[in-house]
Amino acid sequence: MRLTPAAAAIAAFVVVSPVAAQPPTASSSASADAYYEFMLARRLEADGNESGALAALERAGALDPSSSEILAERAGLHARQNDAIKARDTAMQALAINKNNIEAHRILALVFAAWSEGAAPAPPGETVESLRTKAIEHLQAIRTTPAMVTDLSLQLTYGRLLLRDGQTDQAVTQLEAVASQAPYIAEPFVLLAEAHTSKGRLMEAAQSLTQAAEVNPRYYVSLGDLYERAGRWAAAAGAYGQAVEGVRQPSRDLRLRHIAALLNVPGGVGAARAKENLLPLLKSTPDDTRLLYLLSMSARQLGDHAGAEEAARKLLSIDPTSLTGLNALARSLSDRYQYRQVVELLQPLAANLDTRARGREGEAASALAQLGIAQLQLARYDAAITTFEAARRLVPADTTYDLYLAQTLIAAKAYDRAITVTAESIKRNPNELRLIRLRADALAKAGRASEAIGFLEGAIKSESRSPQLALALADAYAAQKRFDDAVKVIEQAETAFGEDEEFTYRLAGVLEEAGRYDAAERELRALVERDPMDATALNALGYLLADRTPRADEALKLLERALTVEPDNPAFLDSMGWALFKMGKTAEAAEPLGRAATALPANSVIQEHHGDLLGQLGQWSAAADAYERALAGDGESIDRARVTKKLQDARRRR
Repeated sequence: MRLTPAAAAIAAFVVVSPVAAQPPTASSSASADAYYEFMLARRLEADGNESGALAALERAGALDPSSSEILAERAGLHARQNDAIKARDTAMQALAINKNNIEAHRILALVFAAWSEGAAPAPPGETVESLRTKAIEHLQAIRTTPAMVTDLSLQLTYGRLLLRDGQTDQAVTQLEAVASQAPYIAEPFVLLAEAHTSKGRLMEAAQSLTQAAEVNPRYYVSLGDLYERAGRWAAAAGAYGQAVEGVRQPSRDLRLRHIAALLNVPGGVGAARAKENLLPLLKSTPDDTRLLYLLSMSARQLGDHAGAEEAARKLLSIDPTSLTGLNALARSLSDRYQYRQVVELLQPLAANLDTRARGREGEAASALAQLGIAQLQLARYDAAITTFEAARRLVPADTTYDLYLAQTLIAAKAYDRAITVTAESIKRNPNELRLIRLRADALAKAGRASEAIGFLEGAIKSESRSPQLALALADAYAAQKRFDDAVKVIEQAETAFGEDEEFTYRLAGVLEEAGRYDAAERELRALVERDPMDATALNALGYLLADRTPRADEALKLLERALTVEPDNPAFLDSMGWALFKMGKTAEAAEPLGRAATALPANSVIQEHHGDLLGQLGQWSAAADAYERALAGDGESIDRARVTKKLQDARRRR
């Protein structure tokens, strides 16, 4: 992170009055005259007569040429006149007479420091590094003297130079000492934040920047940037919000950074505030495409799908070439499971990728991801693979598209290729746990379950603090019908990481697979009791009751509540249709099961349910098609032998 540089405590070559410099001793007639000229020089400079002061110092030096103090005084005057070369040369002359002359060391340290930090053109033959080294050496020579102990600006300069020189630990010690003496100055805290950031100590850096911002609110921007980089979006939004409040007229860019941070807060909890902050900006500039994109994102998070689509379409009407507009509209359509419309929207981009992606590779790859997801949901596996491969080529360093490709290859049952892709990507990104989880999934589905389990157990040994890996191992055990082992892993994860909805859902799933329906029901019912509006939990419990118990009527009530929250969710529609089907209400089940099957043709369970309904209605040709889609789909949670038998029966009957 690049932080705002500290305000120059020593600006250019401006040097404070040489209070540490001692006048020459007046022990002889010549020395007495030199002393007089020395004091006269100070008086003349104080009156603004620098040329007179310099002449007096030159006379003093002629009267007492052995005095290093007079030379050091002249060096300081040259520095205050911004004549760095003369200041350096004269201070060096003083040190040639007395190597311990404090004022000469001080002047040289400041001159070399200013040169090293670009305050003035450096002399020939010098580098930033050599100048910084010399400045540090001269400051170290006077580090314990009253001249430096009582001068916070010198101490701050020393800490800054140590930091720039890579001596981070020493710099932290020095800067902490300055900060403790002057908590009312922001610069030491800013430099401390930079030092901590360079060592990866982001929380210490944030603490230092918070202290800097309390002194000077403009540093809330740097604090927000730090939290952004750490992925702490709520804290970033808070910092940017304080930055906005801390200035009379916040810039447009600052206000947009605040809004963007709010929209990145997990769970959409910042969306309402983001929209509230957007509306005044849109009132003054209603055709601003960036504002319209953010408006579409905030509407999505607030569940206003129509508003999200409206903002995205307006953006595209203003700029039809906008990739962010395409992204916004595609996401809005996907939220309503309108995957065919997403494909129609984005296929022209894929067909003209070389031209439209040039210079905007990241945005184009993000749009392609939306296209690939839609193709995957529509069971167009080859097209989805091609799309994700194109996205990978645009941004080869972004692991996201490796993940998408691997997931698609697994869905397409191209397990060997998925294993190869994940292995290659793990070499480049050994700490990406999602890749490890996908590789294990591919191994298990390729019939190499023991290898998958061994791979995960080895990964967990080296990264024991990973709930993702624990869940992946539980999945691998469950696939081998080692249900007790799977339950044990999940329970251990809950103990290690604390209760989490993902653990509860997976535990309920394993218990259901093991035939322990009462225990699975207890887990899901606990989620519903915790949040009666949790549509996912309502659907999971409703489906369990409809599919595994005779309590379809109770299931129906739960599913109606889930669909009230998300009326277009195909999974919820399937559950509702399945509950009605189990109750013998075939005609009523047709509409929700048909909508679900149309929306998610690659979902094997949904297609099997629809096939069962169509068969019950005597539509055997359509039922056979549904069973074929079930067998060609993701294969999750179906008994392939059972579905194959249903397909054969439907073909015979038609």
